[in-house]
Amino acid sequence: MSRPVHAYSSPRRSESVFAGLYVCEVAGLRMPPTVRGPMFDEDLWVLADLVDAHRMVDPHELIWDFTEINNAAWRVVAKEVLLAMLAPQYQAVLECANAIRSFSNPRTCYRYLMRFVTWFNWLTAMGITSLDNVTQDLCEQHLEEMHWSIPKPGRPRRRLDPNTMAEVPRGMQILALYSELLSTDRYPAAFAPWEGKTAAQVVGRDWAAQNRTPPVPDALLQPLLATCLYLVEVVGPHIAELVEVVRADAAEGQQLPDVRARDVPALRGVIAEIRGSGEPLPAISAGQTIKRNTQGDESALKKLAWSRLARRIGARRFTQQARTLVEPELAELAAEVGFQRPWAQQAGLIPRSDNGELIAWTGPLGGEDVELIAGYVITACLVLTSALSGMRSSELLEIEVGCRQPFHPTPSGGKRFRLAGRLIKRQRFGGIPDEWVVVEQVDRAVALAERLTGRADGEALFGTVGITGRLRNLRNWLERTGNRERWGLPVIPEGPASARMLRRTLALSIAHRPGGLLAAKIALKHISVATTEGYAARPGGSQRLFLAEVQAAEQASRVQLTVEAFRDVQAGRMPSGRGARSLIEAFQHVDAKLKEAARSDPKVLTDDRHLESLLRKQAKTLHVGPANFCWFRDPSKALCLKLAGTPNADRPLLGMCDSARCSQATHHRRHRPVWLGQIATIDVFVESPRVAKGEKLRLAPERDRAVRVVAEIDAAAPAALVGKE
Repeated sequence: MSRPVHAYSSPRRSESVFAGLYVCEVAGLRMPPTVRGPMFDEDLWVLADLVDAHRMVDPHELIWDFTEINNAAWRVVAKEVLLAMLAPQYQAVLECANAIRSFSNPRTCYRYLMRFVTWFNWLTAMGITSLDNVTQDLCEQHLEEMHWSIPKPGRPRRRLDPNTMAEVPRGMQILALYSELLSTDRYPAAFAPWEGKTAAQVVGRDWAAQNRTPPVPDALLQPLLATCLYLVEVVGPHIAELVEVVRADAAEGQQLPDVRARDVPALRGVIAEIRGSGEPLPAISAGQTIKRNTQGDESALKKLAWSRLARRIGARRFTQQARTLVEPELAELAAEVGFQRPWAQQAGLIPRSDNGELIAWTGPLGGEDVELIAGYVITACLVLTSALSGMRSSELLEIEVGCRQPFHPTPSGGKRFRLAGRLIKRQRFGGIPDEWVVVEQVDRAVALAERLTGRADGEALFGTVGITGRLRNLRNWLERTGNRERWGLPVIPEGPASARMLRRTLALSIAHRPGGLLAAKIALKHISVATTEGYAARPGGSQRLFLAEVQAAEQASRVQLTVEAFRDVQAGRMPSGRGARSLIEAFQHVDAKLKEAARSDPKVLTDDRHLESLLRKQAKTLHVGPANFCWFRDPSKALCLKLAGTPNADRPLLGMCDSARCSQATHHRRHRPVWLGQIATIDVFVESPRVAKGEKLRLAPERDRAVRVVAEIDAAAPAALVGKE
């Protein structure tokens, strides 16, 4: 609850205002035309037929069993409060002075129901039979008990994080907001739990804390993205072609007759053909082989794919009689020619990921093997879509087959790709139509997933989006089948990688390395541009929220980099470049303020929070370039804007930055390796006999500039410290 709760006193109603009404009609929840849904007076509300239920809703969240509340009077209380939350515009609810005026969706209300069940049954266990007997002490006692984890054998109970506990007091407080509406029971007059405090204040939740979602560790992210890119871009086209053939073949087979005794002569002709050519008999898939071995099948034909053999004579499957008639002959034939899986016997060539060596993309496969590979490639498509777009789980679930929109050409001649979806978070139940602007890799991954799923337009593309579990299965399959070694892929370490973590990773990567790479061939700048354009096209859409997260991470990164630069100056490691003098003066001014504040509180000198507040204004001017910092304080002094003829722009053009000449650019120790790398690269070109003499002459001033910048960096900082880098 985001606002303080205040008590309100008025006479209690003798009968519920919702008595005899249909829940969905009052709440404005759409049901199929032939279904009216539950009535208020029923103790079991089944909302499973809601038309607008989105894919994040679990089926159990739409079945509300009020009989779980032991006290019958409190069941009515729970129903009245929940229906009032669903229908804030209902006249009787509007008359409640403290009632929540925004719509609550059924998922939120279900969570409140669970809180009511816990709270009411706890009161019953404490001997309380009326809410009129509830006191602040009881509320405090219940909250304290809920602060501890559920006991487990052999493990001590632990105190739960306050940031996860706000729903507990919120569930107790919200009953006070609807006192005027309640008919069977309510809190004492002029009483509200923790009156005047929000639930967050009650539990001590730190709203100022930064995003608590951890990013995916780079040691896991890089091999994961490399593997998924390979599966989508290299293996994907081959498995897509094969799976379409296999499914078409299976559909055709459903129309064929069974092999009967009268077909045995024709089958014997096929046996003769196989014996003459030496062709192996069709084998079952790897999974079926394991299953038959587990069942103890030791027959000579346990590997035989009977249905594939039946197709040789235009049939679907064998009857038991037909199998019995030909088993002796087939067993003899199997001993001569053996078995081989029927699909991809002559697979196309692809380059290995590690060394580019051309190899067959797969060995022979059974039909189930083909579908299994397709499923794991879809997992790779899901990971790329999540990692390169920043979509939440709810948004990934709403991506449907047929979601790809016609691309838009850009002024530079490129393409901008769009995906249709739905925005769920902070919207009315069911969400609203939305679009994501994405990079080409995401568009290709979605297009491939559409081919592999084989689902009709409008159906969910990915089904489930539990990336951690799907990633674990992918990792195990790559190792179990030997495909990781076949394709030369890196080992994917153990570890979680949820959609939320991938979103956080992308936001931090864009913020910290705006001109870098997320993985091979994936430029963060392209993703950043797509996100910005998506926000500009739909300011109220999903990408607005992601862009806000990126901007928050950027600002936090700028503050941190500014603090590091300040600490360097304090330690004598000065910046270099034409903007160094003004930056040092600004830092000296901050240092003087710190020392003045330290006279009354010595801890200020080591308190980064106080320092960050002093440097925040300076940090807002920082723009991070690949080889310098730009302190964009005065647009009229920005060399890049002068060169571009846009002196009134509100941000620098880092792609045109000439940091050795700009009066607002500085170089720091962290930039030294970049300039050394440029020197080494130029040296390679100059020494190459393939580079024209004129080009070598053009590169000479560039090398001289890089050498000069390195020398300035070395001169500005103690040589011993530079030598440690």
